[in-house]
Parts: sequence; C-alpha cells; structure tokens
Amino acid sequence: MQKPIRVWFEKTGAAIYISHLDLNRCMARAVRRAKLPIWYTEGFHPHPYLTFPLPLSLGVHGLREAMDLRLVEEMPLDEVKERLNCCLPQGLLVTGVTEPAEKAKEIAFADYELTMEAPGADTAALVREALGKDALPVEKKTKSGVKEVDIRPHLQGLSVETQGERCLVKATLPCGSSLSINPSLLAQAVTAACGQPVKIVKTVRLRFCNAQMQLFA
Repeated sequence: MQKPIRVWFEKTGAAIYISHLDLNRCMARAVRRAKLPIWYTEGFHPHPYLTFPLPLSLGVHGLREAMDLRLVEEMPLDEVKERLNCCLPQGLLVTGVTEPAEKAKEIAFADYELTMEAPGADTAALVREALGKDALPVEKKTKSGVKEVDIRPHLQGLSVETQGERCLVKATLPCGSSLSINPSLLAQAVTAACGQPVKIVKTVRLRFCNAQMQLFA
C-alpha cells in the first residue's frame, strides 16, 4: 500500500531563512520523530520520500506551502498533522493534510503580497505609475541566455496599497513550466520603469493556483 498525502504548511518568522535543502532535512527529521508510517526510497541509503511541488526561495514567507509524501499504513490525516506539529521548529506549522487532488505540474500561478520601498519617494505613486504602463520590459535569464521580456501582459490581480513610506503590492504571477516570473523580476521591471530603485523588503507567497486560476489542491 502507498497512499499519497499532501501536507500544507506555513513557513514564517526565522524559518524563512532555512534553505530548501535544509527544509527538506528538517521535514525528514520531523517525519522520523513523528513515527509516521511513510514510504522510504529503496537502495543503499533509504530516506523518507518527500517532494515539494514548488520550492520556496530563501527569505520568502509562505502561507500555503505543500509537501507530498506517501503513507504505507492507514492513519487519520488529522493525526498526521498533530504528530508533525509536535516535531517541527518554530516558524514551520502544518495547517492541514489532504489527499492530493491535482498533480504538482498543474500549478500555473502563485499569489503574492510584496512590501515595496523606494527610499525618499512616494513608493505607492511610483509603483502605480510603473504598473500602469502598457509594457514592463526586463532582462530575464532563460535556458538560451538573457533575453528582454515584457512581463506586463503576464501580471494579474494587481493592487497597490499605501503603507506609510512603503506600499503593499498584491499580484498573481505565473510560475508554471512554460513561464515563471519571480517577484524580484517584478521589482527590477518597476525600478527600470520609474527610473529609481524600488526594492522588495518583504515577500509573502499566499497560495498556488492552477491554470484556471482556482486554488491548487
């Protein structure tokens, strides 16, 4: 028996500085300590089979991250959640455990909240002006080299809220296999469009969506 399950978790606080490799190790230790009946890889060095549909970049907060694994015995999903949370460090919190409804390759978009700052300027006004342009060209690294790409047509769900000298930008960015736009690329494009540095001081990934813009499950 191999029953796939999907663990939903938050990565916040000091945990945002845990690299993806260390996150993998941390989760593997938690799984062992929780004594979950999960499937191990075969070979000379068996280890817990864990996969992350879309790894989170270092320093980014994640509120609905996913980790897939397989159980080899029946266990209530609520118990999986409770056991894991007893073994995880501060900043990592399991919020739910479900049976996967979609494959990881079906992730097409991610919703973000980006706190942006342009020192000495009205950040919100600058960002609104930049995002209001018809084109936002920026250099993007691709498999064939660096190319100039207009990311404006690929930005959805945009809104800008003033937060003192900073602003909060909400955006839905593509993150599929055919096209992926990192939030840092958006900051570069905004900087180029408004002619002065605009940086992201906090990035929060809220959730994944599929190609129909529905919540990834």
